[in-house]
Amino acid sequence: MANARLIPKHPLVIITLTLLLIIVAGLAFAHIKAESWVGDFLNRKLPPHVQLSYQQLNADILSGSIELKEIDLRLKNRDSLTEHSNIQLRSLNLIDLNYWHFFMNERIQVEVLELDQPRVHHYLDKVVSNKNKERRGVVSLLKTIEVERLTVKNGELTLHNKDSLTFNTKDINFEVYDAETGPSQIREKIPVIYGEYHLALKDLYLNLGTFEELNVANLSLENGRLQINNLNLNTKFSKSELSKKISVERDHIDLKIPETIVDSIEIGFTGDTLFVSTGSGRILNPTAEIYRDKLVDDDLKKKRLYSRMLRELPIDIEIPEINIDNGNLVYSELITSGVAPGRVSFDELNATITDVDNLSDSQKKTKIKASALLMNHAPIELNWSFDINQQNDAFTASGVIKDFKSKSVNSYLESSLRAKAKGNINRMYFTISGDAISSSGDIKMNYEDFEFAVLKKNRLGVNKLLTFIGKLFINDGSNSDEDGFRYGTIEVQRDPTKSFFNYLWLNVQDGTVNTLIGKSEKE
Repeated sequence: MANARLIPKHPLVIITLTLLLIIVAGLAFAHIKAESWVGDFLNRKLPPHVQLSYQQLNADILSGSIELKEIDLRLKNRDSLTEHSNIQLRSLNLIDLNYWHFFMNERIQVEVLELDQPRVHHYLDKVVSNKNKERRGVVSLLKTIEVERLTVKNGELTLHNKDSLTFNTKDINFEVYDAETGPSQIREKIPVIYGEYHLALKDLYLNLGTFEELNVANLSLENGRLQINNLNLNTKFSKSELSKKISVERDHIDLKIPETIVDSIEIGFTGDTLFVSTGSGRILNPTAEIYRDKLVDDDLKKKRLYSRMLRELPIDIEIPEINIDNGNLVYSELITSGVAPGRVSFDELNATITDVDNLSDSQKKTKIKASALLMNHAPIELNWSFDINQQNDAFTASGVIKDFKSKSVNSYLESSLRAKAKGNINRMYFTISGDAISSSGDIKMNYEDFEFAVLKKNRLGVNKLLTFIGKLFINDGSNSDEDGFRYGTIEVQRDPTKSFFNYLWLNVQDGTVNTLIGKSEKE
């Protein structure tokens, strides 16, 4: 009888205890059945073109967590059901699912979503585009999905195209906050909106086509700030192998950039047009070696000037400033078989490029200001500007060369012109105005003891007759104004099958010849 007195008799207490027992029993039952419910949900809700399999599923109804292990996800085209993507993950962890929003507000809200070691293989040539149909996204969504923190650990992404490797990168680590998508957002070109983020990856490889490839050791992108370390862009083949594979001339490239930094990157769409805008950028200590085999036939395709290239880009870009610090550029040409290629170098190269954009309403000119040491001793400067909205590709350029020892380019002159030079150019100034068809300008030079010697065809001796005739026309610099300058003019018709820098060189060459053989006075 004593024990009976311990049992509460009040109806409210009994009802409360009963409800607690029902809730506990319901939670226990739900906890036991959670895994089967989640599995059934995934089987029923995924469309036919999305196939998911996994080895283990763990669900905890109390904490709102779901874990899938050893996942294999395959994506197919909606209509043909041809597989174009395969994604394998060591695990997927969903932590703190908000049940209230899930059941009452048509919203899936998750605190943390972790993807561990995802391996993504995507086959570009197997994707069937539906250009005439409404954009449907990868999947259709019935609920808005919010993830406070999405984390990708040690991922890998590989893109294939027609049985060849197009892109690969390893050790992807990615974290993004406040990611959200939904039934309408998933159909957009950028299917997710997001807040702060950080991306880091290693060993990036990009196939640039038949001849070139790009490799990057490390890349990080944090809230719009991009840093790239040890970028190499190079020709896949040796110089001799490249010459055997091409039918028209093509540069052999070896470009190395130890560090690149770009701030404030923003990417989006204006209608169907992709736009990319940035803050300032820096390219540190780049080196480039460019070689051309001139024994291969000329490429007679018409070349666009840079203003037209920017104007006709399929995307909109806006870059306020790019700085190149302490670069080195070497250009060489093979002109004659059996003769070493001629070589020209630009050392301690520094440049500032401002207002690189192709916006139709832009009122700014793109400007390039560069300086270097020509052949590692002669200071050289170039100022160049153009307006991308000028349909005739008008440009202006000016430059100066100081203390140039002409014998330093004899290897290039011997190879390309069968000539040798001696003497010094103390100062040279030139200004050029031109467009895609022709250009004109002025040049003045202060030089001394300047001579050309024309070589024999075998380059083993001097052609005395041609050298003597040349001396009759070239002034040694003694006949000049009171400041030691001789003046010349520039008149050039552009060869549209050549690049802008060939065009620039023709202008300087024409002005130099006109100065050497012309009158000394300034008109």
